[in-house]
Amino acid sequence: MEPTEIDKGASKRYGYIPDYSVWRSGFPLLVVESKRPDEPIEQALREAHLYANRINNRYPPGINPISHVLACNGEQFALAKSDSETEVLYAKVQDLRPGTDILAAYKAELNKEFFERRAQEMNVAFQSRRFTRVASQLPGNLVSDLLGINQFAQEVFPIITRYFGQEADEAPDDIIDRGYISTEERSEYGSVLETYLKDRARVMADGSFQPVVTTGKHPQNNLTSEVRKYGQVQRITGRVQLVVGAVGSGKTLFIRRFFKRMLPDDLRQKTVWSFLNFNHEIKDAQEIRDTVLTQFIKSFQDLNEIDVEDNDVIEKLFSHEIAAFERSPAKNLLKTGNEQQYHQQRYFRIKELMNDKEKMASAISRHYAGERRIGLVVVFDNVDKRSRDVQLAIFEAAQWFKELTRALVIVNMRDTTFEAHRDEKPLDAFINAVNFYIRAPRFALMIRSRLEIVLENIESEEEVSKLQKFKLESGAQVVYQSNRLGEYMMSIYASLFDRRASQMGAALESLAAKNARSALGMFADIIASPHIPTSQMSSTAAASSVARIEEDRLIRALMRGRYRIFNNRSKYIRNILSPVPNAKRPSNFLYADILEFLIRNRKVKIDYSVEGYASGKTIMARMGQLGYDEDDAFASLKQLAEWNLVEPESLLVDTLTPEEPVQVHASGFIHMRYFLRRPEYLYGISADLSFSSFELAKQMGEEWARAVAGEPGYRARQRILNRLAEYFRNEYDSQVRRHAFYEDLNHGGKAVVTATHQVADEIGKPPPKEAAKA
Repeated sequence: MEPTEIDKGASKRYGYIPDYSVWRSGFPLLVVESKRPDEPIEQALREAHLYANRINNRYPPGINPISHVLACNGEQFALAKSDSETEVLYAKVQDLRPGTDILAAYKAELNKEFFERRAQEMNVAFQSRRFTRVASQLPGNLVSDLLGINQFAQEVFPIITRYFGQEADEAPDDIIDRGYISTEERSEYGSVLETYLKDRARVMADGSFQPVVTTGKHPQNNLTSEVRKYGQVQRITGRVQLVVGAVGSGKTLFIRRFFKRMLPDDLRQKTVWSFLNFNHEIKDAQEIRDTVLTQFIKSFQDLNEIDVEDNDVIEKLFSHEIAAFERSPAKNLLKTGNEQQYHQQRYFRIKELMNDKEKMASAISRHYAGERRIGLVVVFDNVDKRSRDVQLAIFEAAQWFKELTRALVIVNMRDTTFEAHRDEKPLDAFINAVNFYIRAPRFALMIRSRLEIVLENIESEEEVSKLQKFKLESGAQVVYQSNRLGEYMMSIYASLFDRRASQMGAALESLAAKNARSALGMFADIIASPHIPTSQMSSTAAASSVARIEEDRLIRALMRGRYRIFNNRSKYIRNILSPVPNAKRPSNFLYADILEFLIRNRKVKIDYSVEGYASGKTIMARMGQLGYDEDDAFASLKQLAEWNLVEPESLLVDTLTPEEPVQVHASGFIHMRYFLRRPEYLYGISADLSFSSFELAKQMGEEWARAVAGEPGYRARQRILNRLAEYFRNEYDSQVRRHAFYEDLNHGGKAVVTATHQVADEIGKPPPKEAAKA
């Protein structure tokens, strides 16, 4: 609660905060003032009344949420109604015991049912006006009208998808060879991993442990100390190695590149590999173990070209078990000459061993890592895509698996999970271990490297016609050489990432945060967007140099995808100025207020050991102080998480609870700091907004309905932006009048009003009369 100005006597008029206050559904219902035993209870009660009156006066006439005040000086309690200073219920502290009449009298006035009922009364008094969606005023086909991909990119769309699709980092060899962007961390990780594997191969070959001596300016960044510890063990043991980084930062691409291209021949001869893909939902610990065993056996066979069902291989893998069988009563079968029964029992015994996946995995390890002394490397891939709890469960499974197989198990883990739980079991054992951190590459460099591969493919691909044709909006046909497709794509690249486009490039990176896959998908969607007109493409194709594409066209492409108008279905840019659906107290500012609260506290430890995380309960309480319904606040938080504008620490969006810590995503930050100040964003979301004014929603619908064949014109845009700025100013003033602490504590609403007025002043101003006549 913000300071409230009251007169405490002797002309001391300052801003004070009540000692305690009770809130429900965003309303202050009770003020509690406490004093020392040597201060009179009457003084405490007087100040409680002053607080209550000042706070009630901040609400609209006739609405007084604080109905009671309570005072205490350690020896006495005093309870009174907020509008009465004569009817006071006094009680000594020692008299408020269970079963006493005085306690019953206090409980009759103040109890859970009373506060619930009082909050409901306030809810009824504050029932908001009905909001109307602009989309409900539009022709039905306009909202869902699809335009498809542009003709210019249609011919090369399969190539674009191959190199910029969401799974492009796991496929073609030319991406592994040329599309990989090195960083200092990756280079260091590669050399250290190679050193570690060489040491393990030496252990397997020699049967002894030899510490690896390393040199350099940063010896703490290598595995020297870890290998020494490893060398002190008197038997070959397994090890878990963490590779930490954000989802999509390139951990998978690096490991696969290391395995396919960087592994020296001598080391390749001394190691066998297996890749386990956790890119699917997993329910429990037993399912995780089953997945580990199944995928390990399959990948081991595929990567190392070893058929574990081949008779010769089976005999080697289970040589110990077969020898034990032959030392058992099977000897008697041989002696009695019952050879058929002997072979039958031997077959069933081997079948039993083969069907037991845990025994099969153990046998593979025993034969290759033990008997043949070949290092076994198992990669747990895409673990970072799973929820926090599943990641930790997979890590525990990795510990179990390395004991079972004595393998070097490399586990990809999400950076936020590791940072948040590194002091807890089971990760606490890795606090002092060497854990590699992979940073996402600069998207500009990553996209350029893949773009260069695409350009080469355009020139060499047989299915790409040398002559391309498409029609302009005017109906005229354009014919051009296929290599001009590359110039068009380079123009998009320049429009995003050259110096003049630094803000747009930063926005793109923020929308994807540290997810390189998402950035690749965005670039592909821009290339194929129908919202970059063919006339601009033709000028690019005909130009002698790379042309630029306007910022508003790029924003429109990301906002609308392949739809004609914005309908909030975009994967990248969302409408943060409409109320959450089915809200009890709908507001255009709730999303913005939540985002701004998290943005302003992103470097503060709020409820969690990691900076920037606040629990859902904290956010609900804060929004309650602003006058929002707490259920509305939580529904809005869940919606922001689904839109990827805030990120739960567990990544469990569908089962988000009020106890779950969340932080603002870079995408949420860029929505508030960049898109909110862009005319194209405000103008675009106006087709999807909901307004408390039916007339305004109808006017906005008419502006868009008149432009079914295209975009509203310049004058229509001016009208839209001016109406938005005026509406948000009125909504803000109304919210300040209706909710006592909104102006003191909010920041998101102010940001919306400031941004919309700024844009309207720059672009939405009506032209001078002379210009209008002309």
